[in-house]
Amino acid sequence: MNQNLIIFEQDDSTVTVTLADYIYPAIQKEYVTILTLESKVLADDDIEAIHQMRVSLRRLRSQIQAFGSIVNIPTAMGEKQIGKIAKVLGKVRDLDVLKKTCKSREINLPDAEKIHIDKVLATILKRRRKEILKVKLMLKDRDYQYFKLGINNWLNNPQYLPTATVAVGSILPELLLPAIGKLFIDASWWIDLDLDSGIEPELAVSQLLLVHGEVFHNFRKQVKATRYLMEIFVDRYPSRYQEYLKDLKHVHQLFGNIQDNLVLDQFVRKVVGKRAPTKLPTLYERIDRSNYLSWNSWQPIQARYQQLATKKEFNLFLIQDIIHNLHG
Repeated sequence: MNQNLIIFEQDDSTVTVTLADYIYPAIQKEYVTILTLESKVLADDDIEAIHQMRVSLRRLRSQIQAFGSIVNIPTAMGEKQIGKIAKVLGKVRDLDVLKKTCKSREINLPDAEKIHIDKVLATILKRRRKEILKVKLMLKDRDYQYFKLGINNWLNNPQYLPTATVAVGSILPELLLPAIGKLFIDASWWIDLDLDSGIEPELAVSQLLLVHGEVFHNFRKQVKATRYLMEIFVDRYPSRYQEYLKDLKHVHQLFGNIQDNLVLDQFVRKVVGKRAPTKLPTLYERIDRSNYLSWNSWQPIQARYQQLATKKEFNLFLIQDIIHNLHG
């Protein structure tokens, strides 16, 4: 099977910049990254390789989702296939993040608590050894080879639907606005802390995050998908566009930290037992503190995007090309 990438030659004589001019290099970039990281992932001597490959797969999946009505995508490189591959990598990456989070929270813990943490870390390493073997097998199996072949074939002969030939400025808002709209109606923007509960603020935040953990987890995924989509079209907008992207990246990071704490809590309880917070009081104080700091950083962003003016400005900004053409 020939896995060499053959670069698609774009027609330099084309004057009109179309969606296809953005879609092709975006897919190509992630494919090249995936191929480049394969050997490092198989060697397993750099945990960042697994992380970066997973990110490229997620970016690719976001692109396939966003461009589903524009690009004729073969089944071999479809959302379902990408999801299967990313899931296998994700189990190793999640354990790597779990280990990193655990190590960062264990510094200077009392000896009585460190005994439990050592048990947690040993369990993480044991599970990772099993999951990395699954990754190595997956990268050699037939489905993964078909996935690569599917992308390579598409890059050699890209198949687009008519929408892809339309000038990007006249159709880009229709691509971006639904993603922004879906993001803005997420319940996470309206979940607030009950300041009159009488509970210590740090504990109250952790309890709130525990109750709404799934909502916030899905919100983070939506933020990430929107960010990945917007990053493809950075050159189409003025610098203000970067400010919106900066907000999304910050939200992504904040809820990523929260998710890491929630996963750590769940894993520790499985290993140590339901009484884990009692056995590891210092660790749980640190988890509560970390959640509290992330929540405090989130609140100004939450308050700003709750305002109708902020959302209206964002939406109008995305259709500026159309407005300019109407008044040009």
